[in-house]
Amino acid sequence: MWRSPFVSATRRVGWLRPSNLSSKLGHASSGFRATGWFRFRKDAEGAGIYGSQSRDDFDRDDVEQYFNYMGMLAVEGSYDKMEALLKENIHPVDILLLMASSEGDKPKIEELMRAGANYNVKDADGRTALDRAASDEIKEFIIGFSVKNA
Repeated sequence: MWRSPFVSATRRVGWLRPSNLSSKLGHASSGFRATGWFRFRKDAEGAGIYGSQSRDDFDRDDVEQYFNYMGMLAVEGSYDKMEALLKENIHPVDILLLMASSEGDKPKIEELMRAGANYNVKDADGRTALDRAASDEIKEFIIGFSVKNA
């Protein structure tokens, strides 16, 4: 029987549990399978974001990574919208807030607001994060967070 160097086969460990599924299917295995349970949180702290970054810790690379992570490149087909925001001399943290607001990404919005993002900054079309908000709930979240932390 194969044994993982990280898990003792005689002990049940957190996210690993014995399984007899492989014997039912006629496969040889160690009898263990990995099962992960994820609980997605609706706040930054619950998502593991604790506001450790400051405004100036965000740069162009962060904007591009978020653009890609949220699938905006796939939807847009190019980096044109991202580049337009960067050409406006808008600080990267404020660009991220504009994008996160459009996506309704509360944990990211909270992280950015904690870092000092300004929700009144306007994009090339003259729209703020509040104007671009995916819903009224996101608008209220941004306003409520800024009032609470003023």
